[in-house]
Amino acid sequence: MDKELAREVVAAAFRSGAELEKLLDVLKARASAQDYKDYARQVVAAIDAIDAALLDKVLEQFPELRGEIEARQERGGSAMP
Repeated sequence: MDKELAREVVAAAFRSGAELEKLLDVLKARASAQDYKDYARQVVAAIDAIDAALLDKVLEQFPELRGEIEARQERGGSAMP
């Protein structure tokens, strides 16, 4: 994998995580407390799985991308273009 493709993988992982975080908000607003609790665990597990499957692997191969990700997040932008 080249670095540009790695950046695309990071961006996709962050987009997926952001969508799942939005789902948590919807669940909290519309589901019963028990359903929210049950689904929230699974949504968090899915976010963790994305991190482990994609981000950890990319950052293992391209550790210098961690600095790019952090710099973009500090500026309030997305993790990658």
